[in-house]
Amino acid sequence: MNLKSTVMTPFRPKPWLKIVLALGSLYACQPATQIENLRHGIPKSIVPGSYKLTVAAEAHDEESLKSLNTQTESIARDLGCGFGGMEALVWEPAAISADLASSYQLKLTDCEQTEDQVIETLQKLQAVPNVKEVEAEASIQLAWTDNDPLKARQYHHANIRRDEACDRLGGKPGQPVIVAVVDSGVDGQHPDLKTQLLRDANGQVIGANFVGKGANGSPDSNWADQNSHGTHVAGLVGSAGNNGAGGVGVASCANVKIMPVRVMNAQGQGSSIEIDRGVQWAAARGADIINLSLGGNNFFAQPKAIHPSALYSDLASKGVIVFAAAGNDGMKLGSNASGRGYAYSYPASYENVISVAATNARDEITGFSNRGATVDIAAPGDQDVSTVPGGGYQAMSGTSMASPVAAGAYALALSASRLSGKDRLLHKEVMPLLMQAIRSNRYSKSDVISGGLLDTALLTDLMLKGRAPTPEIPTPAPTPTPTEPRPEQPAPSQPAPAQPAPATMSFIGLKSGQIVWNASSFALAGWPQGKTARIYLYWVTSGDPTPYSFATLDRSDLDATGKFVKTPDFFYLYGRGTLVAEAVDTAGKQLETIKLNLIGR
Repeated sequence: MNLKSTVMTPFRPKPWLKIVLALGSLYACQPATQIENLRHGIPKSIVPGSYKLTVAAEAHDEESLKSLNTQTESIARDLGCGFGGMEALVWEPAAISADLASSYQLKLTDCEQTEDQVIETLQKLQAVPNVKEVEAEASIQLAWTDNDPLKARQYHHANIRRDEACDRLGGKPGQPVIVAVVDSGVDGQHPDLKTQLLRDANGQVIGANFVGKGANGSPDSNWADQNSHGTHVAGLVGSAGNNGAGGVGVASCANVKIMPVRVMNAQGQGSSIEIDRGVQWAAARGADIINLSLGGNNFFAQPKAIHPSALYSDLASKGVIVFAAAGNDGMKLGSNASGRGYAYSYPASYENVISVAATNARDEITGFSNRGATVDIAAPGDQDVSTVPGGGYQAMSGTSMASPVAAGAYALALSASRLSGKDRLLHKEVMPLLMQAIRSNRYSKSDVISGGLLDTALLTDLMLKGRAPTPEIPTPAPTPTPTEPRPEQPAPSQPAPAQPAPATMSFIGLKSGQIVWNASSFALAGWPQGKTARIYLYWVTSGDPTPYSFATLDRSDLDATGKFVKTPDFFYLYGRGTLVAEAVDTAGKQLETIKLNLIGR
């Protein structure tokens, strides 16, 4: 879908829902009967004539896509519009979920649709066979309020017990952590930021610009901030400390680097499709954490219990944790907004996204912050002092500021607690920790699910405890020998950890040089007996600066016979690359690695 502020889910706290904000007038003025059957509601602000479709994975053959193209063209004509075509969204080479790989942009031309016609279009498209989801592309905005004069203090560090968390590092840098700031860009020359940006082996910043690239345009390297919002957000996460200049970022005491991804223009507006692509690009480049200080409202005839997203589900399965601003409308999300409909702000309302409300120096939820049954946590977001372009500093307010404070706190805790640079917690593991990591039960759980202000020191302690040895995967008795011997494979240009020998693990049903075109669930037999705690799967291509695991398997992924582990989700492999499996013990020590050269779609 597309965004403008940030939100999450309503009423029934399904394990970790979210809600957020709303801005301005809305499509919700429409009678409830017109929107009650729309799965994704009506965005407050729409990109004219653009819709995103998710097609069933089994309908990717040429005949099915041709039929879908014909049906959507017929709908366009019925609506009095031209047919601009249906194009697949282009994602970065990676292993991605079947639903995410099945996303298309549909363009209608030569017509100016009224609100009623947008609703009619959505209804017609979601009735087409093999169309699983359809959304109107949304125009998104940044989630901040007016700027105020610079204050000479950063109260938020004390309020979230940041310094105490830094003490857990004992003066050491901690494990590397990458935070992607998907925003309006970053001022790479700011003295408090230029040393904090993620760089490749040649010293070049790893960043991208998706503004104006649409569904399939290649990103460029013009990620410099043209608005100031992204620079402020980046500084809150990790501006440099102990350099005698300005303030410090929440995670500046840890080994945290910023990845700048520009998806918002100089006016603070962006396209939901371009934002989705920027988020996936960051994950494909190894981001551990993604911050989204942006969003937009959608309105529904009835409260929504779930808010699914193929993109954020895919990231959650890989341990990429996403924080998003809850929004600045001062609304109770999930409730009827004065008869205009039930408002939810995206992306914060999506499942697998952590929605952050804003508090002030007195630890009170601010008047401008959205709240509600699906807002997950609270962090300081009022008069937060941080970096702005040109080497300066300002105080800004908004849930846009609260979200990077929370993202920085998690980055600090992750750096202090992870066993290695690839060790990640899944979203479902992080959420219970965030619910416990609060200073006091200050808030109603109907406003903020956690009920209290984020406590970075406690979060770090909980995560350190969570890195203790875990139960080992039981090794089945004799594993079958592969029917075909695997020739020795050359190491990829960007290999995962070094390969020990001899190899006893094997991929089931795969052989070297095979073309893997369809969505597949990958299975693995054989691992070091009595020692393995986890198995990481990597898809390594020549364009991967830092290979990262797209799936983590443990004993919960054993088949019914207990003879092999299998990914619970289906993935597409993109590009020519190497499928890698790495077995590690409870301390994160590598036990065995196997590799197989394959050709993805």
